[in-house]
Amino acid sequence: MEIHNKIAPSATVAINTLAQQKKAKGEEVFNFSAGDPNLPMHPDVAAGVSQALQSQDCSYPPLMGLPALRTAVANWLNSSYGCHYKEGQILVTCGGKFALYAALDLLLSPGDEVLIPSPFWPSYPTIVGHFNGIPVNVPTKETNGWKVTPDELKKMSTPKTKVLILNQPNNPTGAIYSREELMKILELAEEQDWTVISDEVYSEILYDQEKFVSCGSFPQWQNRVVVIQSCSKNFGMTGLRVGFALGPEQLIAAMASLQGQTTTGTSSLSQWAALSAIKHAHAVSSTMRTAMQEKRDHFMDTLNRLFSCDLPKPPSALYAFVPLSVFAQEKISSQDFCEKILREANIATVPGSAFGMEGYVRFAFTESLDHIERGLNALKRLYAQ
Repeated sequence: MEIHNKIAPSATVAINTLAQQKKAKGEEVFNFSAGDPNLPMHPDVAAGVSQALQSQDCSYPPLMGLPALRTAVANWLNSSYGCHYKEGQILVTCGGKFALYAALDLLLSPGDEVLIPSPFWPSYPTIVGHFNGIPVNVPTKETNGWKVTPDELKKMSTPKTKVLILNQPNNPTGAIYSREELMKILELAEEQDWTVISDEVYSEILYDQEKFVSCGSFPQWQNRVVVIQSCSKNFGMTGLRVGFALGPEQLIAAMASLQGQTTTGTSSLSQWAALSAIKHAHAVSSTMRTAMQEKRDHFMDTLNRLFSCDLPKPPSALYAFVPLSVFAQEKISSQDFCEKILREANIATVPGSAFGMEGYVRFAFTESLDHIERGLNALKRLYAQ
């Protein structure tokens, strides 16, 4: 059997799998690798599942998603972020990742270049490469809050550049952009004739009264913007796999056709859960945000205390992107560092190299407060030897 495998395994999934294998053997593992909020299902989400079960309807849902859900998504984004979407511009997908996959499939021809600011979510270059596109890493700087500038984008662009993938709030840094910063980037995209895929799946997870601005809130550029949204992180529904693509109707219709020939759509049970979550978006996301801010604060306070550093708290998302210099480990690669602490202290993290940024490691602060405390103390003991 000849296998043509063009997809590399996810670094995050690979490390999380090793961590789970250790746990299955009865070992205690401090898992800082996967961005799973690890919170109980919110009662409003559970109510949506219960309602769907009581209906006893196991038929195929509409290909583009339940009309009520698509309408609710439009109302949520329009009222929360000042967007201007209609039901016909929204596709419900099996998680945000498939929305990204479908959009890139339809937007790219072989040899097309895609600008990807780094640090980036590891799936971006992999999916681009799958469609024979060329991922172009645009490095950002910690001193600039890990945010890309129009000048940096323009410097890395060529006549082959077709797409910019902009992820904010950012995984792994938590960086968020102001309205003025986004306007300048979108103005450049208009000038250069790029499509902007704006991955906004952490839009509800902002701390300390930070404000989120969606790329979908600029009506003058809506025809060149594809917004990717998801229930996974915003509403603590990672296992239910519900995402959304929002964009020009012609592209959304083409993505629906692709979905019809691949996944066929999203589980109706999950869609009913998503509908209930979005109808109660403020309550569900507030619960999520409050719990995650407590975890973030505990993680950062403990890390700074144990390692005598003064790292700022990330303004959003579920992660801390920590330089290896904090652990006095600058001389080894981030991959070697992560393998060492998993092997010697059962601490699972993800190397910065997976995000296109060597010299750093990503910690997800998603486990319990006790788990965070004991995991960081185990790391301290390892480097106190």
